[in-house]
Amino acid sequence: MKKLILLSILSLILMPSIVGEKFGDVNEDGSINIIDVVYLFKNRNLDYEVGDINCDNSINIIDVVYLFKHYDQMREPIVFAEHFKLEPHWDNGYCVVIDSEDNKFVLLEDGGTNPNIPDAKVINAPVGKIATIFYCPTVSTADILKDASCYDSIKGTTGYVIGYSPELTTRYNEGKIADIGKSSSINYETVLNISPDIVFLGDWSSHDTMEEQLVKNGLTVSRFYTYDEPTYMGRIEWIKFSAAFWGEDKYNKTENYFQDAWKARNDILRKVYAENDYPSVTLFSWSKYKDAPGVYGSAHYYNKMANNFKGEYVFNDIPGTSFQYLDKETFYERAMDSDVCIMRHYYSNEITTKEELFGNYSTANFDKFKSLQNGRFYITKPKYYVYEAIDPAGYMMDYAKMLHPELFGGDDDLKYHNKIQ
Repeated sequence: MKKLILLSILSLILMPSIVGEKFGDVNEDGSINIIDVVYLFKNRNLDYEVGDINCDNSINIIDVVYLFKHYDQMREPIVFAEHFKLEPHWDNGYCVVIDSEDNKFVLLEDGGTNPNIPDAKVINAPVGKIATIFYCPTVSTADILKDASCYDSIKGTTGYVIGYSPELTTRYNEGKIADIGKSSSINYETVLNISPDIVFLGDWSSHDTMEEQLVKNGLTVSRFYTYDEPTYMGRIEWIKFSAAFWGEDKYNKTENYFQDAWKARNDILRKVYAENDYPSVTLFSWSKYKDAPGVYGSAHYYNKMANNFKGEYVFNDIPGTSFQYLDKETFYERAMDSDVCIMRHYYSNEITTKEELFGNYSTANFDKFKSLQNGRFYITKPKYYVYEAIDPAGYMMDYAKMLHPELFGGDDDLKYHNKIQ
């Protein structure tokens, strides 16, 4: 699918400001301000990852103007995630965190100065005992940091989460971590026996009931709406939220990790910048129980990532981020002729061949799909969603290779997806 792109200085100035905390510090003095604008104006011979502010694969006056317009926003510590706020004051020994339900916490390190915020709950950092219901963001952040002290603080989580983390599995077998039940129904007695300093819950309606019950029993609850983030980088930025509860050192390490993911994302954008061939792409799942395809709205981070990487999501006219099932006729009308299909496979078996695909989804008529005939049909590997959280650079590169294999050395070495043969 071809698109004609008219780029002007004005359009680049008005493009959304989505930048990392250190991005824009072109003179590397530790701050972002008008001095950086002047520096960039005088020095254009910088590395792209430093000076290419608008990620158009060049450094010129447009980047200078863009930096001038947005350097105030670039100084903000949280610029991707929309469902939490974070105000680090580590120089004074504390950090303020506001979760997805506007619960406010002061994470106070030993010797730190308590800011005495009236509506904030003070929690000692690093936190001593945690119970959490999902893999992301708390356990995934521990798996990124691979620090024993982080794992030591996780005293309880659901059974499936324990299975996602090799370290937690080992600790569970050693009796160091409690299985608190399921994401939809926890064992309150087990949680109370842990006596956690904080319990992390997600955005399910059943979690509202859990919060009410836990608070009645005197426990502190925080809500994380990680999967409601409208961008992939926003979803990844929740590692900072979790790390803040473990103190400044862990927070700084996740900040560096996040910056690496941000740079990887920008490298992909630069690579595809001049590409005018937008492959049509269908991103979907298929329920065996409902015998129906399911898709997310165009504002979901999966589909936004495909669009940002110069693909054309075929259901861009479906608004929002919510998941919905489609009738087969509506789905086939667009999906069968799309250039690329990326299917999320939620089951534990791995699918690599057409025969396995047809055997697992015998009612789906995938044999008629253009993408399967052309070798552009991909399916996720088991537990892909775990790696989506802990290896964002690798996960984004999979998308880049599936959409533009000619630009990224082919699509035969994907990490978290299989190319159906």
